[in-house]
Amino acid sequence: MRQDYYWDDFEPGMSFTSPGRVLTERDIIDFAMVYDPQPFHLDRRAAEASHFGKLVAGGFQTAALAWALAQQTAVFAKCSIAGIGVDKLRWTRPAQAGDTLTCRFQLLNKRASSSRPGQGVAEWRFDILNQDGDVVLTMQMTQLLKCRLSRGAID
Repeated sequence: MRQDYYWDDFEPGMSFTSPGRVLTERDIIDFAMVYDPQPFHLDRRAAEASHFGKLVAGGFQTAALAWALAQQTAVFAKCSIAGIGVDKLRWTRPAQAGDTLTCRFQLLNKRASSSRPGQGVAEWRFDILNQDGDVVLTMQMTQLLKCRLSRGAID
């Protein structure tokens, strides 16, 4: 049963984990063709001759995937208003075709918005992990979220 979360429901330390998603070669190439057209993202042979030795996903693809995987948990389905920023974005190892990636995210801090009644700010740590439990990406994301009491007219 899905819970409808709002800013009020979150407490620092709460964590969530997304379902896994297999990253395919096609995913990597399609993203790279539009957003990161470097040879080691586009062509298997070029990737084999690169520093990576194989086709790898672009870093910003893994960052986008972090949010896409978090959305699959439905934690933010009712409360998300806007992203405010991303800090401490780090790529710790390449994500490659065939990896099964999951997103684990944990609330670090929260505070009521001083300028927007009925809204709160939440700071999260996001980690993308591969099938072996190796961390592929870490980042901190700050979000503006709806408070439970404000939900009436905006749901």
